Amino acid sequence: MRPPWSFLPIIMSFAAGQIIDAQRMEVKSDHYSILYQSGYEKDAQFTRAWLDRAEDLLKTKYGVPYSGFYVSFYLYPAPMEFADVGLANLRCCSKDADGIRTGTISYLAPSAPAWKTSPGLTSLGLPKDENYHAKVMMSEYITVGHYVVQESRIKTGGWRYRSAPEWFVQGLQEYDGIFHTTDANRNVTKTALFAWARNHPSTFACCSPGLAISDVYNGGATFMAFLAANFGEDIHARLLRDTAISFDAAFGNQTKPYNLAQLFEKFRAWLATTAQQ
Repeated sequence: MRPPWSFLPIIMSFAAGQIIDAQRMEVKSDHYSILYQSGYEKDAQFTRAWLDRAEDLLKTKYGVPYSGFYVSFYLYPAPMEFADVGLANLRCCSKDADGIRTGTISYLAPSAPAWKTSPGLTSLGLPKDENYHAKVMMSEYITVGHYVVQESRIKTGGWRYRSAPEWFVQGLQEYDGIFHTTDANRNVTKTALFAWARNHPSTFACCSPGLAISDVYNGGATFMAFLAANFGEDIHARLLRDTAISFDAAFGNQTKPYNLAQLFEKFRAWLATTAQQ
């Protein structure tokens, strides 16, 4: 069976990383560095493929090039405070002397022994395999891409990314990780996601006064899929670029002609229909 990342439309050459010291290696691009321990070269290659794929997604889905940010992606060989089985961490961003916003992503290397001894299952009941790692790496790095989209309209102003409800912020990251990585994620993980949503209807509530989604990851990703199915996937980019002063106003602009109550009923109907697919 081919590895799940082999569909990438480019053939990547992966030279040996720069040696920082006897144990640590580094691979750099224009927008990121991958720092890893010697012996984890395949993990660094895997990571590089998905970071590059995220940058491609930023161009094709969101219509902007990756610029103005630089991320250091740390692959740890053993669990630590910010990286463990089922735990990744993005810290973003501070501005350097050149005006570049810098951040870090901490991740437990996919071949670290801890994944083999106590991997567990995901919240959707799926294995934490290469598809899982692709999804999480995409969702962490594309978050910086969402910042880039908003920075592209900085002169016109508008609502700010972190002012949005968590079901949008986390849900969009999770959506991109599921629907824009491997075939298994687009099919198996998507099916598990929708089954989860159908089995957890109380996760979604409206309208007192707004939309409430208690599981911001799975519930948020489900609602992002609904928006894409009903308004076109570019609604995600349109929301990020909308210059309304608040997220709620931007959301209303992009989901016309429905009011929130109507939209919620449409979501319920969509989810019931999806259940039969």
